[in-house]
This record gives sequence, C-alpha cells and structure tokens, in this order.
Amino acid sequence: MLWTGLLILAAFGTFCGFLTWRLVSRLRSVVSGTAVEGRCVRRYSTESSDGGSNWHHVYGFTTLEGQYIEFEEDTLLMAQGQAVTVRYRPGNPARSATVMGRGGAWSPLFGQLFGIAVTGSFTLLGVLFVWLSSDG
Repeated sequence: MLWTGLLILAAFGTFCGFLTWRLVSRLRSVVSGTAVEGRCVRRYSTESSDGGSNWHHVYGFTTLEGQYIEFEEDTLLMAQGQAVTVRYRPGNPARSATVMGRGGAWSPLFGQLFGIAVTGSFTLLGVLFVWLSSDG
C-alpha cells in the first residue's frame, strides 16, 4: 500500500502542481497584465477517442509593441471572429496570454479549477495511503 500511495502521490501531485502553476500564471496576467483587444481567429474541432468532438479556439492579438501573437486556450461558447479582451504580461506575451476575465471568458478558470480539484483529490488519496501504511 505504501508504494501505491507514493505512486499516486507522485503522479497526481505533480500534475496538480503543474495545473496550479498554470492557473497562477494566468491569474497574474488577469490581475496585473496588459489588456488589449483580441479576436477568436480560428475555431476547429478534433475527434476524441470516445467519438465525441473537442473544440479548440485560437486567439490573435497585437501587443502594444506591435507584435502579432496567436495562442490557443480552451473556452466555451466562443464564436470565430468574436472580439475578446486579451491580457498578457509584457515580458513573455506568447506564454502569458489569456482571455480569462472580464471582456473575455470565465470558462478557462472553471476548467482549471476542476482539474486542480480532481488531481488534488487523488493527491490526497495518495497521502492517505502513505499515512495508513506507515501507521502499521
């Protein structure tokens, strides 16, 4: 049971940490980033392994320095061509850009929080397994 707990803890703890880091990075862009107008330039779907469709949204914006950047972010109910507010941090606009927040979409926030809740639950399960195996 110890090894199972450690394996669960390592796998899900790492993924939970990554998702949390990504969310914090996006929230930093929302709170203290530069806001510019962007647009949903492409919306396309791919087929998932269970036969369903996954929608992808690509956004484009021009930084205050004049650099055009496109990035992909999961959102719900965004039409191609729709104007959105993009927020980014000037040090690395391509990696910090998000449409999360007012004038954009809140669904990326909820998707991130759901992922953190699921992986965090499994991480706690791994901690419980490790704790129970060390009790004996």
